Amino acid sequence: MIEGKIVLVALAAAAMITSCSSRQDLQNNYETAQQAEKQGDFKAAAADMSSVVQADSNDPEAYLAQAYAYVNAGEDDQAIQDVSRAIDLEPQAASYIWIRSQLYTRVGRFDLALDDANTVVSLAPHSADSYSNRGYIYMTSGKSDLALSDFSQAIKLDPNVALFHLQKGFAYGMQHRYADAEREWKAAIQLRPQYGPAYSALGWLQATCPDPAFRNATEAVENSKHGAQLGAPNLLAEIAAASGMTPANTKPSHYEPGLAWSLDALAAAYAEAGDFEQAVAVQGQAIAHNNTAPNPLATKEQALLALYQQRKPYRADLSSIVPQLPWIVVPS
Repeated sequence: MIEGKIVLVALAAAAMITSCSSRQDLQNNYETAQQAEKQGDFKAAAADMSSVVQADSNDPEAYLAQAYAYVNAGEDDQAIQDVSRAIDLEPQAASYIWIRSQLYTRVGRFDLALDDANTVVSLAPHSADSYSNRGYIYMTSGKSDLALSDFSQAIKLDPNVALFHLQKGFAYGMQHRYADAEREWKAAIQLRPQYGPAYSALGWLQATCPDPAFRNATEAVENSKHGAQLGAPNLLAEIAAASGMTPANTKPSHYEPGLAWSLDALAAAYAEAGDFEQAVAVQGQAIAHNNTAPNPLATKEQALLALYQQRKPYRADLSSIVPQLPWIVVPS
């Protein structure tokens, strides 16, 4: 594993061990930032962290904690600046470079992401995460062969990580090797029976695959529903709310990188099953999360909603969505 690895979804924890200052006002600001994060107000959290960072500009973890808030507030460029400051302070910290590589990937700067990923592999050649991260960059750049090579190396180094099998399944899917994709996603589930993204991946394939041999409406609904429930514990209440049964609360209680796409997968599954009322309701919920959670298919969702309103299912090759799934590079 990368020494000292800090994943994006856990960066806030870094601040808990950051002794920037003993001053009470700084402690108060840090506690205020924590409370804002719990409430999902990441812009306020980033603002509250600024004085903590300024109090000790030589503490890389303070910058990382602030970057966490910026990422979740949708301010990726600012997050990159903060992580870059941390790297300037510790140039050999593979974990920091790994994080910046992921951020560059999120904003589509794949050349810079790959430069960082190559650096991480050179600094941590025995880390499975190094190859997983670089493989994802290759995959989002359309280089599925190189991606498969890196994912295979990651699995060789650590065969018990569900994420690596999830990623390899997407790379296979990009090559229309759907049986191999299914095998990898089922392997991920076998490793982690409560791994929501793998269920959502299976459900998406079973609902949208251009090859009818791999479509199965019943299993698509079952897998997508299970994946969405695991990604969003309040999903059933939200679906009921979208149907007009109860007031909707569309603000997630925490950072849920797989939530938006799990709803997209479930909507596609309902459409494949011919239940277009549910498809429209769930797709509406996915759209409602645009401003409160990462929503990788946001650019497609209005078109998906219109399609379901026309009572038509969605068909697409996996290569059309993989570049829009940045969360599958982040361990969970």
